Amino acid sequence: MPLLREEDREYLRKEFEKILKDKVKVLGFVKGEDCKYCKETKELLEEVASLSDKIELVFPESGEEYGIEEVPVVVVQDEEGELGTRVRFLGIPSGYEFTSLVKDIMYVSTKTLEISESTIEELQSIENEILIEVYVTPSCPYCPRAVLLAHQFAMVSEKITGVMVESYEFPAKADEWNVMSVPHTVVKNIEKGSVGEFIGAYPESYLLKVVKDVDAGKDVKLS
Repeated sequence: MPLLREEDREYLRKEFEKILKDKVKVLGFVKGEDCKYCKETKELLEEVASLSDKIELVFPESGEEYGIEEVPVVVVQDEEGELGTRVRFLGIPSGYEFTSLVKDIMYVSTKTLEISESTIEELQSIENEILIEVYVTPSCPYCPRAVLLAHQFAMVSEKITGVMVESYEFPAKADEWNVMSVPHTVVKNIEKGSVGEFIGAYPESYLLKVVKDVDAGKDVKLS
């Protein structure tokens, strides 16, 4: 049985035909003996890819060469692969997060983002490797806003990786940051060890400030 309703499939097919320009590559990492949602993730990606010849779907044999250690993971890339694995979903992008997957495909295909030019310029100055993790649940209507901001930051800066983390699927990771409500964003400076943390779908200016502070080696307290 298809995961997407027929009316949703038809709507997306028309939207993709109207909006998509360049090809987009979607990588699905779905192998694992104990992977609870790998089957559903694979089916969902296959259904989405079937709606446009602009979407190339690849299921790599292994995540090792990509630095992928947990599954399921979905990566959205440009056709040339220049985005690497910087735009990721850790867990199935279902519920409200399905919108994030669709929007990411549109962003990459059209090379048009929804963040401001000033933010794009500011992101060019990031010096350290930054990981933005946004903890979500499928039923959270505010979470896609936070996820899409993190993903757009990653699309702009080679120093930033943006990851949606499905809290129910990865409870150990959520517990590490005491995730009690979502969206819960964690910004890590991989090189300096500084961390920023906040709860809620804040505007891009706030995320930018946290990213810049963490890049400078400052810790940002949860608010």
